[in-house]
Amino acid sequence: MSGRNLGPLEWVLNTPSHHRAHHGRNPLYIDINYGGVFIIWDRLFGTFQVEDPAEPAYYGLVGKLQSHNALYVQIVRLKEIWRRIGTHTNLPDKISAALKGPRWRPGLPFFGLLQRHIPLRDKEKNPEVMYNPSIPVWMMVYATLHFSAVLPYFFAMLARYEHEGSWTVTQVAITFAHVGLSLSFVGSVLDKRWWIPAAETLRCGALSALFTSLPGFSAGEQDPMLVHAMLALFVASMCFWPIYALSQAKRKVT
Repeated sequence: MSGRNLGPLEWVLNTPSHHRAHHGRNPLYIDINYGGVFIIWDRLFGTFQVEDPAEPAYYGLVGKLQSHNALYVQIVRLKEIWRRIGTHTNLPDKISAALKGPRWRPGLPFFGLLQRHIPLRDKEKNPEVMYNPSIPVWMMVYATLHFSAVLPYFFAMLARYEHEGSWTVTQVAITFAHVGLSLSFVGSVLDKRWWIPAAETLRCGALSALFTSLPGFSAGEQDPMLVHAMLALFVASMCFWPIYALSQAKRKVT
């Protein structure tokens, strides 16, 4: 759809062109075109920006994320907002730093951009270096298996909603806490964080001990083969990480 116009629909709907602009990190396209279906809300509230054929959108984030940790990715921007709030001394500026655009400073417009047409470096002449640490094949296999092991908990929750009614608030909270921590830790495996051997030993040990106590996995709720496969994965992983940590420590000594 690049370069095509949908005619009158461009005035009402969030068309592919408007959505491409929304995902651009060029200063021209920062904080614009929020509408999920209708673009008229952006036109009304002053956040509309048409895609400029002379300035194609460069997709991605303004700042680089140096992590595969799903939890960190969700909260890192909150950390940045908190830092910006701390740089101001009076309450109105602190509130503005929290609610206005990431480039806002006292005396600047809402989004903090006096000039939106700021050219970015040509990507072909100045290729960006992606965060892509060298990861051994065994780590990729480990991460894939444990990411996959998270899915049955989601499916168990959805199955309960469809067939037997919803879970309790406690059951949902336990599931989301478990899934969130698991995704966070397994993502950090790919980041090769120093604390992963201890964290994964504890996580897999806890899952092995509490396996049948977790929502959706009490006796008879899941296929026995799936239960045995997941339990074997957690037990094997719990045993693997201490051995791995010891071997790494010996290698450093020698």
